[in-house]
Amino acid sequence: MSFRYAVLSVAALALGQPAVAGDSPFGYVYTTDTHPRGQREFEQWITRRHGHSRGDFDAWQFRTELEYGVTDNLQTALYLNYDSVDAFRNRPDGSTGPGAFVPDGVDPDARYKSSFLESVSNEWIYRLLSPYKDPIGLALYVEPTYGPKKRELEGKIILHKNFLDDRLVWAGNFSAAQEHEKFHGEWEREGELEFTTGVAYRFAPRWHAGVEYRNHRGYGGSSFSKANRNYSASFFGPSLHYAEKSWWLTASFLNQLGNAKGYTDQAREDIIGGRFYGEHHERNELRVKVGFSF
Repeated sequence: MSFRYAVLSVAALALGQPAVAGDSPFGYVYTTDTHPRGQREFEQWITRRHGHSRGDFDAWQFRTELEYGVTDNLQTALYLNYDSVDAFRNRPDGSTGPGAFVPDGVDPDARYKSSFLESVSNEWIYRLLSPYKDPIGLALYVEPTYGPKKRELEGKIILHKNFLDDRLVWAGNFSAAQEHEKFHGEWEREGELEFTTGVAYRFAPRWHAGVEYRNHRGYGGSSFSKANRNYSASFFGPSLHYAEKSWWLTASFLNQLGNAKGYTDQAREDIIGGRFYGEHHERNELRVKVGFSF
């Protein structure tokens, strides 16, 4: 799928649907805003992960999601995750794969293309404190994921605060996840820690512009001990958000910064020019999200 086709598809979907009120101005950072009791929302995510140290690499990740407000402070969601990849001579040695999206056994001198179903996820968010009534907004998040080659449990602490009569929005997330993933033909256990934060400003009615930062750390095994550290990589970039009464659109672009760290021999081999290109990490990511309430 080309970038132009993906963007046009999202735009057509947005213009062809009746009006979903969404209020998060970020593509990666969660806020504590939850749907009122009984409100439903459909969301479609498209994430393009582009560029390795050399050659061609494009991974498209799609998430089709249905959210529901169980109470005014409790929200759940069920979503389907499915991917597409196109890789050619993307490894540091000039070969094609293997990697997180490219399996073992591919022809190292040929282009590899594939589309596949990754997993199904069930998200729960419970808001403990409101950024509109309390000194700071606080919510807890838990999400189990199950797929043919992936089992994951993720937890998240969400902080959120508005300023300047709600025109300026800040949010920060602290995440931890345990994965059991089939990689290189074997099931491997891995851990992830992540910190994301963003700030956005409403510069015109219905419009927010902002920036987001993401730091992702990978661990081998089932603990987050210093001995199990594998790598650390950071991303930074702008976001743009538009919201009508019953639909919204968000786009974020994150570029990997040149300050990645490797703590194992394998991780250090995957760092080229200061950027980490292993374990689902690319040079940049573009995420477009559209939502419709009903």
